[in-house]
Amino acid sequence: MRINASYKVLAVVLAVFVWFLARKSGEPIQMSFYAPVVFKNVSPEFQVTSDPPQVNIVVHTNSRDSFNPQEIQAVLDLDKAQEGTLSYVLTENHILSPVKVEITRIHPSQITVRIEELIEKSFSIKSRYHGTPKKGYLLGDIKIVPDTLTMRGPRSVLEKMDHISAHEIELEGLNESATMRVELDLPGGNVQIIHQNVDFYTAEVTIISLPIKKRFDNVAVYLRNVDYVSVINPKTFNVFVEGPEYLIQELDRDDLFGEIDLSTYEPGNYPKVTPKVVTPEGITVLQQWPIVSVWVKNEKNSLK
Repeated sequence: MRINASYKVLAVVLAVFVWFLARKSGEPIQMSFYAPVVFKNVSPEFQVTSDPPQVNIVVHTNSRDSFNPQEIQAVLDLDKAQEGTLSYVLTENHILSPVKVEITRIHPSQITVRIEELIEKSFSIKSRYHGTPKKGYLLGDIKIVPDTLTMRGPRSVLEKMDHISAHEIELEGLNESATMRVELDLPGGNVQIIHQNVDFYTAEVTIISLPIKKRFDNVAVYLRNVDYVSVINPKTFNVFVEGPEYLIQELDRDDLFGEIDLSTYEPGNYPKVTPKVVTPEGITVLQQWPIVSVWVKNEKNSLK
């Protein structure tokens, strides 16, 4: 059963107090206190994952001037230890003290140590967010840079994980894309992060505006590759377009035009021709009207 840490601290305080009184009285010192169990020669391929143990030690000493119970440790050599849950019996040979003492009791005399193999594993980093962008805007994407993380730690901790999560990113009220530094939700336990020259992680947040629609009338139509004298009717048409608000608000009629490529047209009448609408990038044509007619005369274009 695990002993409450506060009682352990109290026991050490009382031990020091008793030691102080014994020094004053000149009597031999006998006291009970808790000492940590420390490990040496742990292989770099393994890690002790059980809680650090402490044991209750009763000592008898005549070293009134130099004895300090806080300097005593139980030292366990794990040079030959392998992975698993192992039991060790503690004797006075395991007790390290700066002065000569007589060990009269060690409790518990047997402790259990859990040793695990250390492994390396890489994880993808997943974003999380809270809130919504400003009205009229949407979250396009969140990209974590870099988007992977490698850790070294106990097999039992890392094998059950399939990703690392970033702390929640606040999107409330955003109306433009942003890059922000993020922290990661890392597992508990003694794990080592292999940064691979990464000082910090960032989230590249892409915010897009909801598409809006707008009509443009009397958009000009141009003829291309005119080998013959040609006439179109009408010379303008109307278009209905859609796009991000910031593009639509800046869009002018002169930024749009229609074109008809006559490179394959022989002389004749073409009553139903749909001009190709040329728009700035990011603009989508939803509708255009009317269709136009083209008359290609049997007369070479002298201006070409």
